[in-house]
Amino acid sequence: MKLSIGIEMKSIEYGTDEYEVSIDIRNEAFRKPWGLDIRDEDLSGDKNMEMYGGYLDGKMIATVFLAEDDKDTARIKSVAILEDYRKLGLGKHLMDFIEDIARQRGYTKSNLMGRVSVEGFYHKLGYKTLSAPFDYQTIPHVEMTKDL
Repeated sequence: MKLSIGIEMKSIEYGTDEYEVSIDIRNEAFRKPWGLDIRDEDLSGDKNMEMYGGYLDGKMIATVFLAEDDKDTARIKSVAILEDYRKLGLGKHLMDFIEDIARQRGYTKSNLMGRVSVEGFYHKLGYKTLSAPFDYQTIPHVEMTKDL
């Protein structure tokens, strides 16, 4: 199954039912496999981000968020895909989508914090590693950057 088409990207508003689904997706992707629960964390910062959901046949299956590091630099966050839909090209689709949004907003660079386990994926998209690995929520991550 290849998902290069058929994914609809929609804006998510903080506090809505769709926002609650985005929390569930992030929890499944980022916390539950390690015995953690994202709902134990302060998610109030989400209201300051542009949030998008990836929908397939009306069901949200992925998220990607955009925040600002500074006037020239966007921060990409919460690139999360439900497990059943991984390794089908959706990650690249999400990144292309959010990088296009960042360019439209006038950003010339994007930063992200990526898990070490997916660092190679981001390298293929042109990101460079900026930091040594560090633990975030008990999982090794690195800071990465890309010129847009």
